[in-house]
Amino acid sequence: MKTAQSGTRTRRSSTQNRGSLRTFPVAKLDTVLRENLSTHVERHIRQALLAGHFAPGDRISLISIAETLGTSVTPVREAISRLAAAQALELVPGAIARVPAFDAHHYEELRDIRLAVECLAVERAALRVTKRELTQIKRALNGFLAASQSDEVEKMLLASRDFRFLIYEASKMPALVRVIEDLWLRTAPSFRLMYGFRTRDEELEQSYSKLFQALENHDATEARRIAEHTVVVGASRLIAMVGS
Repeated sequence: MKTAQSGTRTRRSSTQNRGSLRTFPVAKLDTVLRENLSTHVERHIRQALLAGHFAPGDRISLISIAETLGTSVTPVREAISRLAAAQALELVPGAIARVPAFDAHHYEELRDIRLAVECLAVERAALRVTKRELTQIKRALNGFLAASQSDEVEKMLLASRDFRFLIYEASKMPALVRVIEDLWLRTAPSFRLMYGFRTRDEELEQSYSKLFQALENHDATEARRIAEHTVVVGASRLIAMVGS
């Protein structure tokens, strides 16, 4: 009898240690699915901003985004709210998102931050880039050069972004690349504003070609110098065009 009771206590103790097998709540799963959908929507909006699809002051209908991506408005609103928290968009009444207006003083501040982080990424990329990555960067450079001569602003801006971010990713510093991407969310719409005045940028074409050569030579000092020049000249030109 004593042995049986001892065995019962042992089985109970073992069961308690293992814990109870419980059904995963459907409500929680619905939340996960909604969050994943919201993340999917945010990724699409981020890519559109990074590619210069929108200019400062542009208004975007949340309903239009939902219809385009085949979702309800709820995940779109959640995505826009996160982008608004990152100061990439503004949420205004009437289910409308707005790209913040251009502000020269604010842009100068972002330029200085970009100089610090983007030039660091380029410098590290020059030291760490692989042959395979150089092939990808070269392909992106050729795509940019072709797009720059096509008079298609969106195509050129997208190709420019691809070229730059392939270099940043070659730095092997993913946290730094994320910082750069967040900065571009707030600056890339202004690129669209600048190239509303001009399309082909021969100086930028030359800078990108020289930057690639520096990467090929693993010349970190020269790569950083070119990156600094590109950011400074681009910002100065934009501020001069749009006005202070």
